[in-house]
Amino acid sequence: MTLRVPHSPAAIGGVAALLVLLGLLIVLPVGVLVIGSFLSEAPRALHFDWSGLTFGNYRNVITAGGFGPVLAATLGTALAGTAGAVLVGSSLAWLAVRTDVPGRRALDVVAVMPLFVPPLIGAFAWDILASPRAGIINILLRSAGASVKVNIYSFAGIGLVYAIYYAPYVYLFAAAALRNMDATLEEAAAMSGAGRLRVLCQITLPLVTPAVLASGLLVFVLLIELFAIPAVLGEPGNLHFIAVRIWDMVGVTPPRVNDASALGVLMLLVTVALVLIQHKIVSRRSYVTVAGKGQRVRPVALGAARWPLAIGGFGYLLLVVVLPYVALLFISLRRNIFFNNVTAILDTRQLSLDQFRIAFSDPVVVGTLWNSLAVSTGTMVIGCVLYFATAYIVHRTRLPGRRALDLVTVLPVAIPGIIIGLGYLWSWISIPIGLYGTIWILILAYVSQFAPQASRAIGASLVQIHPELEESSRLCGAGFAMTLRRIVIPLARPGVISAAILLFVLSFRELATALFLYTSNTQLFSLAMFDFWQRGSTGLVAAMALVQSAILLVVVLLGQVLRQDPVAAGR
Repeated sequence: MTLRVPHSPAAIGGVAALLVLLGLLIVLPVGVLVIGSFLSEAPRALHFDWSGLTFGNYRNVITAGGFGPVLAATLGTALAGTAGAVLVGSSLAWLAVRTDVPGRRALDVVAVMPLFVPPLIGAFAWDILASPRAGIINILLRSAGASVKVNIYSFAGIGLVYAIYYAPYVYLFAAAALRNMDATLEEAAAMSGAGRLRVLCQITLPLVTPAVLASGLLVFVLLIELFAIPAVLGEPGNLHFIAVRIWDMVGVTPPRVNDASALGVLMLLVTVALVLIQHKIVSRRSYVTVAGKGQRVRPVALGAARWPLAIGGFGYLLLVVVLPYVALLFISLRRNIFFNNVTAILDTRQLSLDQFRIAFSDPVVVGTLWNSLAVSTGTMVIGCVLYFATAYIVHRTRLPGRRALDLVTVLPVAIPGIIIGLGYLWSWISIPIGLYGTIWILILAYVSQFAPQASRAIGASLVQIHPELEESSRLCGAGFAMTLRRIVIPLARPGVISAAILLFVLSFRELATALFLYTSNTQLFSLAMFDFWQRGSTGLVAAMALVQSAILLVVVLLGQVLRQDPVAAGR
């Protein structure tokens, strides 16, 4: 239900102002990038040389040597990672929701924990663990006399990292579908003589297929546009990816900015098409599984398989979270990061806090940390205010233009971060308002990129508030501002806090969007980690990764405390 807010000139003007602002933040950068892909000169927001329109940039990108392998590597590893994520995520969802596996509730938490591991940190950790020559796992295997070698720099290796860190997206979709299923369908099949495996294959799986397909397409889109993992693990194995190739094109001398724009547009077309398909699957209503007469879900009895499957489920936590962080801690505490046998690995004389001392005494590291904290805080504050206003208009009013607002805020879900960064570079560098080269350009880029997450988190809380509460407040003489402050904001508080935490966490760990926007004075913590990694400062990077993870953990825990404090909500 929505409020009947009068269509006053002020209200309509507010909607128009928001549309213009979001257009500048989201639509303008992408539009400049698209136009630049058809120009022979670098694109500018205020001046385009229309006489140089050409398809030559696309021809250069497609016919240039190496485009085929780059496309194959990007799509192939994304497909392999998606398949693995679907298998792991849906399996964990079934175990946690529909079986009697021990520790079901704990498994529900374990399944989503990889969401809090930044892809860049995950890539660093797996490079330490499974590089072909010096990886800890390979050293242990050689010491044990095994002839097997793990190569994280391969299609399979990168696909594995993709799968384990993006399985939670599938889990969230599949678990929701399994919880909403009518258990009588499985009960009827079992009473008809079908075994557990047949019920699973012929009843359960078909009913959750739309959710699994939708989540699989979402993961595929996210993996196509991912930069951090391919940049760290692909380049050493001579595997090149589209996002990394765009970065390389701008970084060469002279920079191939128009070719990069063309490649970015091709990437954008693919992601937009996949997001539209995903949206169509999500909005389907042909698989209705929630009946009017529900019954308590009776867990599937696994028998002797209960404990082995439980061990496998919790082993996922060990593989994805515990093992990588142990590797980072191990490297960060060593004086000498070079070792080639178990004896060298276990040498306690190498233990030291030197890397942490270096990190906290290095002005570059400390400066980038403060920059990241400032950018993340700015993104959080501006994003919450902007998207609260947007979500309120979309979900609580019938004002004209609200559907356009909703559409604009959801657009970035199909726009890769590196595309947003490149678009901001060409659209704002020529606008004479002094934003480029400051942290404000980074804040605006992040506010644009994470619009879908923030607006949806806030909107989910707003739609739960009945309009009668606001109408009663106004009938008692309270104005619009007081109603917002005393009624709407306190009740929508959980969603606002969730949006704030999301914005802070996502912007603090983001790498790709800032690649084209930072300067020596505005470098961010993730960018500094990536730069030190390229220079071979592995120990310092491990220490920085642990510091970043600790900050994110504190922020998430603080958000949980604030969201569950009902006393503060009533003040």
